[in-house]
Amino acid sequence: MKERQTLGFNLKHLRQVKGLKQSDLAAKVGLSKDTISKLEAGRQENIGMKYLTAICRELDISIEELFMEDPKKIRLDLIVSDKNVDTVKAAVEAFKKFFE
Repeated sequence: MKERQTLGFNLKHLRQVKGLKQSDLAAKVGLSKDTISKLEAGRQENIGMKYLTAICRELDISIEELFMEDPKKIRLDLIVSDKNVDTVKAAVEAFKKFFE
């Protein structure tokens, strides 16, 4: 798998696992929703370290996780509290879809 496609695949699934919409992530990292969409589709040419770093910070992942070809190696830490139960439920459902 090419790097852009690997990045796009992992970004989409990690974003979904975190329960974020493309527009949410875009707003948090200073990109447009269209750019996030292109990244996830493997069509965005150059994104730059500034934005890759911001994306990793928002998703709470290392940059290596964006480029792993085996997504089963991706680490996910969830902290469950009474305040985030619904978010965790959504993340678990997205995580299930990730491995289907």
